[in-house]
Amino acid sequence: MAFVALIVTLLPDLGVASPEAFETIALSLVANGFTWLFAAGMLAGWLMGLLAWLVTAAQETTSRLIIIWIVTGVIGILHLPHSIAGNVEVLFGVFLSPLVSVIDYVSFLAVATMGNAVGGVVFVALLKYGHVVRGGE
Repeated sequence: MAFVALIVTLLPDLGVASPEAFETIALSLVANGFTWLFAAGMLAGWLMGLLAWLVTAAQETTSRLIIIWIVTGVIGILHLPHSIAGNVEVLFGVFLSPLVSVIDYVSFLAVATMGNAVGGVVFVALLKYGHVVRGGE
């Protein structure tokens, strides 16, 4: 991912990527405190866990694509911190902005990953457990 982020940061000369835009996106993610980052990361993790569950339950390719588009669109529109998508966004900031440091990147990645893990694993596991227990009766 770092290689892709580095290549994209070299594209402003071609008019493809704006350094100011990448800086704004990265700063909006690293400027938030631990509590917000962890809670929003939990929501993003829960949505990705839900996505996996819904895609598995869908029968047709078209419905799977629509589900993927909707759930990932919600994550993007709400600008929720995700350990993969946000990882690249913050790396853009590290490469392009003096305001985003490697320490910011590492702390963002650690907190977002913890939040994603709690949201994706714990909540989805509890929901699935509840579904299996109730389905067995």
